[in-house]
Amino acid sequence: MRAVAALLSLAVAIGLSLAQTAPPTIPTILGIRGANSAGCFAATSMRLALGTDSLRLDFADMRASVAPADPYDNEAAICVMSVELGAFPLGWRFALADVTYAGHAKLSGGARLESFAAIAYFQWEHLKNANAVDEPTVKNASGSYLMNVPEMKVNFGAGGFYDQDFSVNIPNYHTAWSPCFTGQEYSYDDKMQVQFQFQAYLTKAGFPKTGNGVFGRATGPALTADFKVVWEKCDPVERNAWGQFRMGDYESCKRIGPTGTEGNPTVRW
Repeated sequence: MRAVAALLSLAVAIGLSLAQTAPPTIPTILGIRGANSAGCFAATSMRLALGTDSLRLDFADMRASVAPADPYDNEAAICVMSVELGAFPLGWRFALADVTYAGHAKLSGGARLESFAAIAYFQWEHLKNANAVDEPTVKNASGSYLMNVPEMKVNFGAGGFYDQDFSVNIPNYHTAWSPCFTGQEYSYDDKMQVQFQFQAYLTKAGFPKTGNGVFGRATGPALTADFKVVWEKCDPVERNAWGQFRMGDYESCKRIGPTGTEGNPTVRW
């Protein structure tokens, strides 16, 4: 009985520990902006789901192909988009532990799905003054790469014919944290967004007359990117010292007068 009681106590302790590894609320998605990049129409065909411990993105139109008749040997499917977030929980920060790519490829004749890339950049822009339009606008900007994996080799198809679904986990070996949030980021003064770049690289190099390959599905998501999100408590005072890249007072513009001769725009870096 004592052993059972001890195990129950341990289970409860572990449960409480796990329960405290995430905030009671998650950020609000304020906006999504996609750039129609090479082989991807992220602006019109992307679905996003944000949870306490995951961020999942489904891309319906992320395609790449190579064929024997093509004059080029390589093609990349690249999706670039950004997610603006607000209403962050007070005294918490988050990081991306890894991302799992899932999709489909059909390869033959020496064509290979050679590699993937995954990049996530967090940018915080703070408006220092909120005066009238004819006053200078001064901002601070800070940013850090939450994940930066420019190449993850897979070489699907290198062993011959390949026609199947895949799932590839890309670990984040250089974990970087977001700012420590104050809970006041849901305002005009603070703009916080995560900029993403997803890439799949297809090649028939060495087999130009036979290589034939297609990345993507005919129906359903062509690529799913599923990030594991981790949280930790922190001191919000640390927020103003955050960022791998920082610019202070990076913009100061004056309104052009009615005559166009005074108050010419100026930029101070």
